[in-house]
Amino acid sequence: MSMKFTLLLLLLGLGFASHAAEPRPAKPNIIVMMADDMGVGDTSAYLGIRLSPKSEPIARTLRTPNLEAFAKQSVVFTDAHAPASMCSSTRYSLLTGRFAHRAYLKNQGWLPHGPNTPMIQQAMPTMPGMLRQNGYATAGIGKYHVGMDFDDGFGEVADEYDFSDVDFTKPFLDGPTHHGFDEYFGVTGNTEDPLDLEPRIYIRNDRWAFTDRSNMKRIGMKKREGRVLAMPDWNLAKLGPDYLRESKEFIARQSQSENPFFLYYVPNANHFQRHPSGDYAVPDQIAGATIKGASRYSDDAAAGDREDMVLENDVAFGELLKTLRETDDPRWPGHKLIENTLVIFTSDNGPNMGDNLGPNQESGGLRGKKAKIWEGGIRVPMIVYWKGHIEGGKINRSVSSLTDLYATLAKVVGHSLAPYEAQDSHDSLAYWTGEKQGEDKRARVFFCHLGPPYSNDALALRVGSEKLVIEGGLALPSIEKGKRGASIAALYYDLDSDLYETGEGVPERNSARAESLAGELLKIHNRGYAREIDLSSNGELVVDPGWHNLRNDLTGDVGFEFTVRESKQVTHLGLWDDHDRDTPVRPARAIPTGHDRDQPSMAGDPKKRRLKATHVVRLVTWGGKESASEMVRCDFSEGTTGELDGEFRYLALNEPISLESGKRYGLLMSTTAGDGDSFHDPAAFDGLSPLTHPDVTIIRSLMVRDGNLTEPNPIPSFEDLHPSYDSHRLPVGPTLRLNSK
Repeated sequence: MSMKFTLLLLLLGLGFASHAAEPRPAKPNIIVMMADDMGVGDTSAYLGIRLSPKSEPIARTLRTPNLEAFAKQSVVFTDAHAPASMCSSTRYSLLTGRFAHRAYLKNQGWLPHGPNTPMIQQAMPTMPGMLRQNGYATAGIGKYHVGMDFDDGFGEVADEYDFSDVDFTKPFLDGPTHHGFDEYFGVTGNTEDPLDLEPRIYIRNDRWAFTDRSNMKRIGMKKREGRVLAMPDWNLAKLGPDYLRESKEFIARQSQSENPFFLYYVPNANHFQRHPSGDYAVPDQIAGATIKGASRYSDDAAAGDREDMVLENDVAFGELLKTLRETDDPRWPGHKLIENTLVIFTSDNGPNMGDNLGPNQESGGLRGKKAKIWEGGIRVPMIVYWKGHIEGGKINRSVSSLTDLYATLAKVVGHSLAPYEAQDSHDSLAYWTGEKQGEDKRARVFFCHLGPPYSNDALALRVGSEKLVIEGGLALPSIEKGKRGASIAALYYDLDSDLYETGEGVPERNSARAESLAGELLKIHNRGYAREIDLSSNGELVVDPGWHNLRNDLTGDVGFEFTVRESKQVTHLGLWDDHDRDTPVRPARAIPTGHDRDQPSMAGDPKKRRLKATHVVRLVTWGGKESASEMVRCDFSEGTTGELDGEFRYLALNEPISLESGKRYGLLMSTTAGDGDSFHDPAAFDGLSPLTHPDVTIIRSLMVRDGNLTEPNPIPSFEDLHPSYDSHRLPVGPTLRLNSK
């Protein structure tokens, strides 16, 4: 053997060895495929599985061979939930890591027909934005459905009900690329011809894919006949195949990139697609597989058009997996993409057919369906695979919610959540991998129940196996016949023993526990977050002022009652100083709507912050009528009194004031209607709530008139509300600084 040939073999060997020794990239690619209106009984991945240890195995499902095969390699979750029983609210929650009911959409879980204000403010952090911040290429393909703003040709938001004022040549004023997606292909929302007026035109990134209005056709059915704009070649049956093509092309592009990718794949199937030819637009084929008429149940019985749409998703998902298995990983030479891609398959809510009140096969025998707060409306399939971490054909019984994806994926990619990010999202990675085996008792809230017997804004709380449903009026206090901001228990179940929710009401033996859970839900709702937030404070009581609406409509003292967890000393009193250009988004006592959403305050030049009137900030004790008394006060004169720290002004006390654990205190700020200095309303509509010092517990917001400390009142709202409405809330106005005693 020649020396040259020996050297060549040696070099080749070293090359192979270097490939073999190449470390696995720390950040996996991530694919989330979320089907529409699919229950756990709609896939044979759950055939024979018990949804709880004491329940019966699921005896009959649709046959979904690709999902079934995938499940045998992955982890199948039996207690996974959509955040809401309807589509738009689930998408909002998944993308923001906030509970579904925190969006402005509170009277139902889906965006109504016609133009819709974006549910996500542009200042709101999103999961794709977080991933992009961590080096990911981010793409969304399919149904967006969280609201968009279109240009009317003059830089303003088009608002005609039939989209007649939209300038299709202009980029979107607000769309997917404003919320963390590098690219997006799909449709704006639902596509039912007798209902939805959204143009039947694909969107690509920040623009319409077809722009010539003169060549658009008019479609629609019944009351919408001739009113829906569509591109010339619009064909509902092509949605699935077009989405799959775009997804494969995105993966092909990323196979040439050194960056990890995130794909949010959200087909319209199997949502109703009512059109002149039927309820569903079933393609003949997708990826070479026959779809029309091909669906079967697990007992080989023939199924129908809806089930064909489920099969369409199954085939599309299988084709995505095939692409991952066959495509080389550019970040890990010698390996395929599937070896370092975290794949999640799930659904946006329960099935769109069946009995509203009883059990359904499509939901795996659970009670209810889409648009109901029972398990059939919110418990969904979730199957997860990540080679070396989450695999092996295992069953996972931990409670999970799609709201948790934000914090869990942040953990996967090594991102530390900021306090204002994903405030209701629990990092569940240790439960997904099996590192933690015990019951996950962190609270999760679910939204929306259309139709009797509860109001539309009914909420459900899960804590471990316990489930509580509360009547309407907490999420939307103005709702007709609601409870005006109270948390009133309507149903209590222990799902370990009653998975199928067979009872009604709250059994007497569980009444105390139900009341306790209702109190926990009230606290989570009113304070604005559920997860543990690591707040670093330099002693400020109000660490972050939040986004609540601005008010300057009251005369008296506004403030809040609070306690401290351990003894502290107060060194400064302060107050919030609004930016000169800050304005309210709605009148102070108006009922909020989707057109006047909460927004963050103005930041920037400190010279733009200046008090326009004189104010007194007082710290008081609050031990009942006999012992209410003032401890200390500071006078803030007009102008630039005191030290400006961010958005707050402070004055130092002559000597520190001691606060003791177990005692109640009040902090008040004088205000005069129309004096030019605003404070934040105590209640959020859809914005971020204020964050306070971790050693301070806020009891309630309040108002004092005529200096009468013995009879504090609620801060007036749009109408008289239940006393619970004020609990755990504070108006951002007065504040203070603390030191440990």
